[in-house]
Amino acid sequence: MVLYNQYMRLDAFVSRFGDFSRSESRRIVRSNRVSLNGVLTNDPSTVVNEKDTVVVDGKPIEAFDNVYVALNKPAGYVCSRERSEGRSVFELIDANFSADLSIGGRLDKDATGLLILSNDGMFIHEVISPRKNVEKEYLVETAEEITENEVSMISGGLFIGNNEFSKPVHVEVIDHLHMRIILTEGRYHEVKRLVSASGNRVINLHRRRIGYYCLSEELRPGEWKLLSENDRKKITGT
Repeated sequence: MVLYNQYMRLDAFVSRFGDFSRSESRRIVRSNRVSLNGVLTNDPSTVVNEKDTVVVDGKPIEAFDNVYVALNKPAGYVCSRERSEGRSVFELIDANFSADLSIGGRLDKDATGLLILSNDGMFIHEVISPRKNVEKEYLVETAEEITENEVSMISGGLFIGNNEFSKPVHVEVIDHLHMRIILTEGRYHEVKRLVSASGNRVINLHRRRIGYYCLSEELRPGEWKLLSENDRKKITGT
C-alpha cells in the first residue's frame, strides 16, 4: 500500500485513516487509547509521519494514499451509500479506505460484474468521461429471441428517452438470447434502455470489461482486489 508522505496531527491521522470523526478522534487520543511507536500518548496535536506506527485500541491504523480497486459486483447490491436503497457494494470492501472510494461507472442493483473504485478523482473522471472513449463491455441476456432487426437498430443507434441518443461501439450476437454490447458512455440504465428501444428487454446484465481491463475469473462475486499500475493503464490508457 502506498502511504501518505506528509506530516499530520495525531488526531487528524486517526480521523483520516481510522474512519472516525475529528471530534471522536480527539476524544480517543485524550482517553489514552492511542499509542505512537509503542508509547501511549494523549496529545492530539502530536505530529506523525509515514514512518510512525499508530495503534488504536490494539489495532494498527494503516495509512493510504490513492487506492484503486476492482470489485466483482454480485446481484442485489446497490452502487450507493444510501442504506434505504439496500445493501451497498461499499459494505463488501472491508478496508479503512472504503469510506473514501467513488465508483467509476455504476451498475444497477440487479446487474453484476466489474466495478472500478478509487479515491483518485482524476482517475474516476477519466473512466467515466465520454470524451475519454473508455470502452465498457456488457454481456446481455434478453427476454425474447434477438432478431436481426433489433441488432441492426441497436448497432445504428437509438433514441432511448429524454432526448438521449445511444450508439454502441460494437454489437455482437452470441446466441439467440445473448449479445455483447460495447459502449463508451455511461448514461443511466443505458444498456437496458437501448435494448428496450429496439423492442426487447434485458433480464440479465453483466459488465465484463472496462478499457482493456477484464474482470478476472478468479475474482468471485463479492470479492475485490487492489489494482496495479499496469492494471490502471489498461483501464484508462494513461
